[in-house]
Amino acid sequence: MKLKAKFMAPLINIDKFRNALHQKLSEALTQACVTWLNTVIKESTAVGLPIWSGASISTFTPLASQVGFELASGPIEGVKKRVADGVGLFEPGTKQAGLYTFTYATDLKHLTINEYRDVSQWIHLKTPGPYHFQEKGKNAFLEFAKTIELPGWGEFTDVTVIGVG
Repeated sequence: MKLKAKFMAPLINIDKFRNALHQKLSEALTQACVTWLNTVIKESTAVGLPIWSGASISTFTPLASQVGFELASGPIEGVKKRVADGVGLFEPGTKQAGLYTFTYATDLKHLTINEYRDVSQWIHLKTPGPYHFQEKGKNAFLEFAKTIELPGWGEFTDVTVIGVG
């Protein structure tokens, strides 16, 4: 009597897994960015980030436009609308494979100063700083990141039944 046994290691479809992972991380990055923007703009505006002229809020426009986040950017009636530059980069694995990032930056002086300081002793502000919107945004991002579930290998693995004969 002769017995043959055949064992085969599972085969993983790496390309299919990478595509699913890219899709999941891209969607997660978009939602993380929206969560961050919602926190730093809407929640911070409720407690301090000024909207009266629109300059501070307008610095978020480049990033917000890349993820479909709608900005309500003043001005309050009777105040001349001001616009300030900001930098927004949304890179879901595009600049470097496997790295999913978004970046916000501005050199708007009064926003930068009020982020860290209360300057009401020098000038009158309806909503003096410090705003701490960066810290609030970071915390919101980290809490959101904890909820992300990445795809497992199981659905991308082909297992051959062990044969005996």
